[in-house]
Amino acid sequence: MQYRVEEIKGFEAQLELLVRKLNFMKEEQARTVDANAKFAVKEEIAQLEAQISDLKSKLGRATGLASSNSEGGISQAVRQLQIDESEEIELLHLVNCDRREVMDKFWAAFDQKEQEHFQYYFISGCPTQMPPSFAERLVYEVLKEELNNHTDSIHYIAHEETGRLRIQDLPLGRNTRKSQQRFKEYVQERFRFADTQSFDAFIETGVPNLPYDYVSVVFEIHERKWADFIPDYLKWMMETFRSPHEKVPTFLFFFVIYIEGQHLGKLSTSQQRILEAAQQITDQNQASLLTPLQPVEDGDLRAWLMDLGERNPNQVQAVIDALVASLRDEDQRLFEQEQRFNMKDIEELQALVYQIANE
Repeated sequence: MQYRVEEIKGFEAQLELLVRKLNFMKEEQARTVDANAKFAVKEEIAQLEAQISDLKSKLGRATGLASSNSEGGISQAVRQLQIDESEEIELLHLVNCDRREVMDKFWAAFDQKEQEHFQYYFISGCPTQMPPSFAERLVYEVLKEELNNHTDSIHYIAHEETGRLRIQDLPLGRNTRKSQQRFKEYVQERFRFADTQSFDAFIETGVPNLPYDYVSVVFEIHERKWADFIPDYLKWMMETFRSPHEKVPTFLFFFVIYIEGQHLGKLSTSQQRILEAAQQITDQNQASLLTPLQPVEDGDLRAWLMDLGERNPNQVQAVIDALVASLRDEDQRLFEQEQRFNMKDIEELQALVYQIANE
């Protein structure tokens, strides 16, 4: 099926509207106290997320990324790959195109904090480099490396439709006190402890009794929502989640901060202040700052495709050529000048590989 430019623009406008509505409903969920109303909002959020996922797939096909109608389409090139049947294409393959330098930094910090029950990682990057997906990858990597993929041993919020880790908005109010209140509500809702039990009591007695080896918490915040009180709020959060009890699971907190164009190196004054605040928080609280996320080198994508089992460089090149042909002008220029891809484009290819491999 061929799509006209007007139809593609219509899909993009519809997607933007749905995303705005989803963000509004998430904020409404944080404000809602009544249990019935909160449940209704939660259900609507799930429906919106499903609609957004479907629309993104449709938009991908419309722009040609998943189109098999043309001889050089990516779908056709992917279907020609010889994927090793013993290679399980899992959720990790949606987000794991190599970023060795930052990955090595994470594992070095993780190993150093081996005895710490509460670990904090800050990840900043431009939306084009998909920093939330990098946080998602880290959770899957821990699941694989430390837990042998025993999902019952780790607790994280997942999308009901896909099973993928769900990135959540950092609970925020208008000031530190209100933000702390939002966070306490988040903890109560997530771990479903009784209204009669206080937040402090849960931290002291409930956390050691959680039946997991790991608990993952992944929050995101855009630079435009950053406020001066946030560093104090985050410090409070870190000071609150501390327990000497030996049975406490290992909590992995990931804070994703969207910094537009960070990889380009031309930071505004406000962006620089945010990164300096994040650096100060990590320095003062034995946390880790994983930044910056850069576009992915062509060689990393080729290695990722070969890891699936394809050994013929011609087949790999066919996928690369089809991907480049599908890119927007500015993304094509990045490849032509630097032989690198923005992660947003690689992830769409990974999603297509995952879809075809699991048909």
